[in-house]
Amino acid sequence: MVAPEEKRRRVENKSRNPTRSRVFQPFRALGYITNDVPCVIETRGQDFFMTTCVGHNFQTYNLAKMNLLFVSPRTPEPITALTSAAGMTFVAHGTTIATYKRGKEFARIEGEGNYSIMQILVLGQYIASLCDDNVLRMWNIKSGELYTEIEFGEGFTATTMIHPSTYLNKLLIGSTQGTMQIWNVRVSKMVYQFPSFGSAVTCLEQSPVVDVVAVGLLNGSVILHNIKVDEKIDAVHQDDRVTSISFRTDEQQVMATGNMHGDIALWDLTNRRLVHNMKGAHSALITSLTFLNSQPILVSAGADNAVKQWIFEQDNAVPLPLKSRSGHFAPPTKIQYYGNDGTRILSAGRDRALRMFSTVRDAQNYEFSQGHIAKKAKSRGVTEESLKLPIITEFASGSAKDKEWANVITCHMNDNGGRTWRTKNKAIGDHALLSSDKSANKVACISACGNFGFIGSASGQIDMFNLQSGLHRKVYSGADGHKKAITGLATDIANRYLISGSVDRKIKVWDFKAGVVLHTVELDSPIVKIVFHQENNLLAVACDDLSIRVIDLETRNIIREFWGHRNRITDITFSPDGRWIVSASLDTTVRTWDLPSSTMVDIFKVEDVVSSLTFSPTGDFLATAHVDNVGIFLWANRTQFANISLHSIVDDEVAELLELPSLAGMDEQDGNDEEEELEPPTQLGEDLNTAEQLTEEMITLSLEPKAKWQNLLNLDTIKQRNKPKEAPKKPEKAPFFLPTVGGAKPTLDLSDKIKNSDDDSSRRLQMSQLDVETEFTRHLRSGHENNNYTAFTTYAKTLSPSSMDVEIRTMPVDSELSCMNYYVEAILQMLESRKNFEMAQAWLNAFLTIHGDIIVANPDNGIHDNLQETLKIQSNEFGRLSSQIHYGLCLIDFARR
Repeated sequence: MVAPEEKRRRVENKSRNPTRSRVFQPFRALGYITNDVPCVIETRGQDFFMTTCVGHNFQTYNLAKMNLLFVSPRTPEPITALTSAAGMTFVAHGTTIATYKRGKEFARIEGEGNYSIMQILVLGQYIASLCDDNVLRMWNIKSGELYTEIEFGEGFTATTMIHPSTYLNKLLIGSTQGTMQIWNVRVSKMVYQFPSFGSAVTCLEQSPVVDVVAVGLLNGSVILHNIKVDEKIDAVHQDDRVTSISFRTDEQQVMATGNMHGDIALWDLTNRRLVHNMKGAHSALITSLTFLNSQPILVSAGADNAVKQWIFEQDNAVPLPLKSRSGHFAPPTKIQYYGNDGTRILSAGRDRALRMFSTVRDAQNYEFSQGHIAKKAKSRGVTEESLKLPIITEFASGSAKDKEWANVITCHMNDNGGRTWRTKNKAIGDHALLSSDKSANKVACISACGNFGFIGSASGQIDMFNLQSGLHRKVYSGADGHKKAITGLATDIANRYLISGSVDRKIKVWDFKAGVVLHTVELDSPIVKIVFHQENNLLAVACDDLSIRVIDLETRNIIREFWGHRNRITDITFSPDGRWIVSASLDTTVRTWDLPSSTMVDIFKVEDVVSSLTFSPTGDFLATAHVDNVGIFLWANRTQFANISLHSIVDDEVAELLELPSLAGMDEQDGNDEEEELEPPTQLGEDLNTAEQLTEEMITLSLEPKAKWQNLLNLDTIKQRNKPKEAPKKPEKAPFFLPTVGGAKPTLDLSDKIKNSDDDSSRRLQMSQLDVETEFTRHLRSGHENNNYTAFTTYAKTLSPSSMDVEIRTMPVDSELSCMNYYVEAILQMLESRKNFEMAQAWLNAFLTIHGDIIVANPDNGIHDNLQETLKIQSNEFGRLSSQIHYGLCLIDFARR
């Protein structure tokens, strides 16, 4: 167990990066499938499991449904190699090899030295690693001890290795010199060296035939070589470097080879010919190819962040796509939450793709189809990438008419045509929205009703289209229009006006139907971006002078200005409630601005610049996209689940550098829980006392739970609902009873000692013993004598609803109704002091319901005067409260108008 002093030192260690800011905490990353590290596939019974690397984590998929099973914890260094055996996954990062089972680490081998592991291979109880310092190292898996080291000479630079089938304790190793060597790793001795192939060996693969190995070369050649007799069997050639090879293991003799351009070539080994070339199967180099054992299914993984399954139908050499998982392989340019449930994010990337990501289930991620580009690419003999639309620079979406017609509009780089997309069909729409002046489109917007789309162009013109028909409806331009490029568009929720921002430093409010300018707000700097919050009519404007200005469209005045960014602002967004504005800048900071207090309440810094950000409609997450990162990162809003005290942050305060969220999620990233416990919580001072009543003129409620007085009013209903179905059974033996004191709270009577049986005192019952005074009545009587019922009120507030009901019902009744008068006096004093107001109402209601008949039967008793005074006070207080409420409502109505 770690001592408290040691734990405190760890928390105070300044070299440790914090895991969260004041408001946002790293949650998880989306959109990562695989990278350039080859994936591994393992067979367990009838199931196939694939493990892919994604930087500092690895993921395990079930290939039957391509569903994600496990995500590993984050490793200290990037993962460089993977392999699996006997249900365990071996991961190399830096000089370390870690062993995982079901995504959890349970063993580790630490290497010594300055090197990085390139490839690992399991040989029984040993694991071999090929390192970048040209050394082969082997460790004992169980003990973790180094078994042997094999250093290759300067004339042999190892690149890859395999374990040939049936070759006990042997490894076949390829080199950049084009030669191969067979080593007996048990005795650390080279058995044989093959002559050079004339080009560097890039990959090796064991064929289904013993002694035959496929050798992939840098020049694109694939050689089938018999290593037993050192004889070349056959050779094929494809374009550029061979990166992966696999053999089909069912009845067909087919070899698949992948190259650095993402092409997959299928070779018929029986007839020694090329059967099919899958041009552009991936958009980047093929990292691994694997035919599933005895199945006509090929699994390919590429550096384009995609894994695909291809199925071969009978007598058809051309495979068909079966299943796939993919994400952006270039950084996203813009992201935006779609819909109101906060579970889907639209993302456009520099890979010229539009994608939808689910924050709750990775299997629901998909890429929008751009039409039959695969068929067109095949007929024209080009790649699919060359036929895709240009890079999406801006898009707008709406969910009001997503079941009816297109509900997404995209603007593309240096293109004058905006494209429509349908989320229902997951595909591109039928209409292209061409700008009427043929200038490039810059921004897009969709009306709140979902019927109209707007395109802002580089010339300053705004075009309006009908999204159902795709027809051009209106142009917003003219002498009062913008003279330079449009940088932002927005509409109000009722389609009354259109708001536009431009580089010409002007915000213009247009009449939605007439298309004329209603108002113009001129700023001091060119406008970079505008964001409109439809519920509070506030417009946030990011300007080129590094400021954020907030404009109230009702008054058309600048109500807030936020300064602090040190470089160009890249994106801004409102929180769902309109209280915050979150902004990102090229200075790598993310800042949160509080509108009511006009201050910055949170700031943190990341390593990579935030290119786009969006706030969840439910307020629980902030999503960010970063340059040089292909994923989308979610940050949890801590104010949703923790008590956060927000105060102003000065501009020159140092922003903490945070790590980006990992795939493993928030729990894996937060580190040691013990360290978190030592962080000082935000709490009020211990010496702070809350006043019972701020002023005597103010009606004050009690601090008791609402159920305590509300249940008293509905006690009969509660008793009826909780009534037992059958009567209680009589116990077999009478229980032992201890003497108790009367009252709602049973209390043992310890005032007199139990006397012995030989006591001669009288056992006769005295009549005075029948008059029992409870603590409830004692407090009433004492309050009447002292004219202060504070002690009674304090005691009564401790009683449960049922106990209070019992005390009221068992109240002593004499000819003067003394206790009842005392009770009404206590209620009257509570109303006069304006304390515990709702509790007094409930107690009075219960008292009159129970004893109303007795009060009516005694019209001459003084209790009627007390009740009249109580009614007068209640009427006065209600009138005073009602006038204050109506005054506030009138003031709010006046401010709105």
